[in-house]
Amino acid sequence: MQIMTHEFKFKFSTREQFYGIVRLLNAECGKGNWTIKGKVLKGLKRIETTWGWAQAAHSTAYTPYVEKTVVVPEKYKHVESMLLFIYKDERIKAND
Repeated sequence: MQIMTHEFKFKFSTREQFYGIVRLLNAECGKGNWTIKGKVLKGLKRIETTWGWAQAAHSTAYTPYVEKTVVVPEKYKHVESMLLFIYKDERIKAND
């Protein structure tokens, strides 16, 4: 029997945001019951290395991010709305 899953894209912009999302996913879905496709931290570290000087000023028109697919069991699909409400970075434009 295959478990039905729900997939959605999320734009990660900071390590603090990422770790908060991991805590929320563990609390809502349980450890080991969800995944993020790809290497989020590697991308965020690359952003920090490249954009660190601009992020420190917080005055850039563009906010770099790493977009990855989050996969949760179908019965926890409400987590997508929770993540967007709590952790969406308003500096990232919808069309970025």
